[in-house]
Amino acid sequence: MQTTSQAPLVTLGLILRRLLATSQSLQAAAIVFSGIFLADRLFTWYVFPAYKDFLEARFSVTWELIDTAFAPVVWVVFTGLVLGSLTVVITFAAQSVPKLIDLYMSHWMSLLYVWWTIGCTIHDLTIKIVAESGIPLVPSFVFNYHVLLPLYLLSIFPFIMVILISTKTSRVIQSLLQGADKTLAKLSKLGPDAKLPENLHGSRQYFLFEALNQLTDLLTYVPYKESKAEVIEGFGWLLARYLDYKPKLPNEFFKVHPRVREDISFRTMQGQLPDLEEAHTFFEQKALVLLGNGYITFLETGQFDLSTLCAEQLNKLGKRALEAGDEPLIEVVTIRFNTHVRFGIKHGQTNNEPRNLYNLVFHYGEFVRHLVEHNAQARVKTCFGYFVFYGLNCFNACTQAPALAFILDVIAVEMNKALILMHQKQWDAEFFQERFKEFLTLDNFQNVDRDFAVNFFSKNVGVRLMHIGLALYFLDIGNEEKARQVAKDTMQDYQLLGHELFNKTMGMIFARLKFAGPAFWEDTDRGNLNMYYTPHPQHIERFQELQQECQSELATPIKVA
Repeated sequence: MQTTSQAPLVTLGLILRRLLATSQSLQAAAIVFSGIFLADRLFTWYVFPAYKDFLEARFSVTWELIDTAFAPVVWVVFTGLVLGSLTVVITFAAQSVPKLIDLYMSHWMSLLYVWWTIGCTIHDLTIKIVAESGIPLVPSFVFNYHVLLPLYLLSIFPFIMVILISTKTSRVIQSLLQGADKTLAKLSKLGPDAKLPENLHGSRQYFLFEALNQLTDLLTYVPYKESKAEVIEGFGWLLARYLDYKPKLPNEFFKVHPRVREDISFRTMQGQLPDLEEAHTFFEQKALVLLGNGYITFLETGQFDLSTLCAEQLNKLGKRALEAGDEPLIEVVTIRFNTHVRFGIKHGQTNNEPRNLYNLVFHYGEFVRHLVEHNAQARVKTCFGYFVFYGLNCFNACTQAPALAFILDVIAVEMNKALILMHQKQWDAEFFQERFKEFLTLDNFQNVDRDFAVNFFSKNVGVRLMHIGLALYFLDIGNEEKARQVAKDTMQDYQLLGHELFNKTMGMIFARLKFAGPAFWEDTDRGNLNMYYTPHPQHIERFQELQQECQSELATPIKVA
């Protein structure tokens, strides 16, 4: 069962301390008090004479007999009402939205309204005390009771409604993201060569890191899946915006300030900080570590749709990094994908559950195709090596978790797509041949028990099916040599399985390729697309002929005991 820590308690005392201690709150107080004083003077000098004549012309007004005893009590009640409402609303909302008080202390409208309430109360008490000392302040009395009080009565209910609406999780997420985006926009206006003051450097980095931390807290505290999905997509949106601003940010910004060096995400990475600073990837690393923590949590709690959404955001970030030519970030994305796969295999092996890996490998494969689109040959070579390595891991785990055999098929599907794209883009023939050979080794693992191999590959034919599907593609474009290589590779199965079992297995594969349509009759996380479908079944007979030619070149197959 997933457990969450207790949200911090919000009290009236905490709100008052924040009101009196934060610089933004004190700035709001100064603005409000100055505004009330200025409005009082302007009303006294310019408005009250005309207003006085208007009232005296229509009513019998005795200014000295105006009853003002009730006003201070009314204002004190209103002040308590506003502060009490804020306390109650924030306290309840903070149970699912942690650190909500921090957001309100940076929300100008809330600060201005609270200080306006306090300012009106102080204004009324002041003129009441001064008037009792014998100094006539009739214009100020009229300004307070005829202007400030009606305005306040008209605005108090809309303000409370706005506060209630703003506590919605979606509004909090938007506030965090917009605040971080505005901070990045202001920094980008300085330019890459700008000198960044020490206090600005630390405060901006700290603000951005706090926004990321608060988004992560929402993944823990908020119980609703829709809100969690909004947070994950928010991470992706903010990282995309960050990449837009990144070339314009001051170079000094990428130095990790001492104020954030002790951030929980960096405490185990102190030795890597110089490399992160040089590569300008400290912010992305921070965000992806937090997103990765969420990914692991979703794995452990069986929320596969949310863990898949994490992988999707990582894939989108990789695509943006390729478009921006950000090589260090591309490396970070690759490492994060590998890290996710490692945890996915561990989870799948423990629970005999392939669903998460199925979705993850799909997005990893899409990222590899983005690499192909951008002609990143070295990285494609590396990722193909990772695919073979993780395929071997899944194969070895099949004794404990038979369901992971399906992941071998999924890896083969993604390698197949990438190979077709490489061929269509006319990549270097030697490079393509090396990746093609790696693809063929996906079901040719060494040092495997023979009996286990016979049993496994006679029942799990997905990888070989993808090999033959690629051969049919080559036959369709007239490249018979590559199709012959696949046919020759299937002779390993012939020698392993023997003539009878080999023919039975191949017959099953050819039947699936011939009769399977592009859509599956059931729905999956990836829709109902049939990943085993081939659009070239008309070449199956020619491939069988190539197999027969290869068989004739072999010695008598080894008999299976």
